[in-house]
Amino acid sequence: MFLYSFIIHLGMKRNRELRRLFFLIVYILFIGGFLSLFFIGNEHLEKKANMPVINHKSNSSSNYEYKSVSGNYLFSGTVMLGRAIETFANGDYNQPFMGMSTLGSYDANIGVLECPITNNVDSYQNQVTNLLFNCSPKWLPTLKKYFPILNLSSNHLYDQTQTGYNTTVNYLTSAGFQTVGNFNPHIEKDDCKAIILPIKLQKSNNQNVNATIPIAICSYNYKTIFTPSPGELESIQKWSRLMPVIGLMNGGPEYMHTNGSDQANVAHKMIDYGASFVLGNGTHWVQNTEVYKGKLIEYSLGNFIFDQLDYDGRIALNVSVAISFNYDDNVAKWIAISDSCKNNSEGCVSLASSQNLSKINPKFIFGAVGSYGGYLQVATKANPKQQEDIESRATWSSSMKSLGQ
Repeated sequence: MFLYSFIIHLGMKRNRELRRLFFLIVYILFIGGFLSLFFIGNEHLEKKANMPVINHKSNSSSNYEYKSVSGNYLFSGTVMLGRAIETFANGDYNQPFMGMSTLGSYDANIGVLECPITNNVDSYQNQVTNLLFNCSPKWLPTLKKYFPILNLSSNHLYDQTQTGYNTTVNYLTSAGFQTVGNFNPHIEKDDCKAIILPIKLQKSNNQNVNATIPIAICSYNYKTIFTPSPGELESIQKWSRLMPVIGLMNGGPEYMHTNGSDQANVAHKMIDYGASFVLGNGTHWVQNTEVYKGKLIEYSLGNFIFDQLDYDGRIALNVSVAISFNYDDNVAKWIAISDSCKNNSEGCVSLASSQNLSKINPKFIFGAVGSYGGYLQVATKANPKQQEDIESRATWSSSMKSLGQ
């Protein structure tokens, strides 16, 4: 408005010199503005050219902030905190776990719970005479510290009847445990669950960032009174089409170093339906391994914390499982739904399907971590002779050779 008034004023005065001066000023301002825009634009383009380009459609992990994902987990056998274990601990609920640090450090430990958690008072002698176990809820804070993930596919979890089993599940849920499996395998919703595993995201500078991701675990108790029902094991397929599946089973002849045919049939079917590997338990002794269709089967891990007296009842195989895979946009989305899957495990597959997520296929590296414990003996890392015996019973060397590890 000011310029317009000024021009009119100039026109009215017909002052030639002032008009020349005015157009000179406008010309200088125009040239100055153009040059400014030119240099600012070039600077912006330079900065843009130096910015990293992230192509989320690329299959290469080199274009992401994180280049890989890893996790390291320890699967242990029977954990029973009643009878002589409770008597010897004498109120020190950390006592049976004092040797845990000797086994190494892991992102999560998974154990097999072998006693109901109730407020029932069951004497030491009654548990010995009748083989009916019971464990106090006072164990829970320490148990969760060392085994935040528990397999409930155990025949002794029914020792305090269905009411005791329900109480056990309620206690574990309230204490924040993640659990999978059921004393009764025919209750399908408990056989497979999305378990949220802690993982590490590795940056290009080798720094790690903690995260979580859902992995399916399917667990079945086929010891003593149960055999697979039609369609029961097949339900693994619902999970394995979208998620890696870890198979767990309880069963087989007790106090034998070699698996029975029923164990093999179950383990083979679990692999057929999509399990990445299978770990068994329930025989109280370490049993052999097998490689079936390129997948590891360990038939029995043995007793981790138990009060048996014989040597084979004291040695145990703890299987370390290291997983790794590349980071990409699909993995980022799986990480993003972890909390939703934890709050609604059974709905995790549907959620992943609705977001068009693809299955992650980790690389698995297995390790044999031997331990020795038992009556009046805290479970600790096996000595060289015990480790040799454990690996021999587990036919570990030949199975690892077959897996190329």
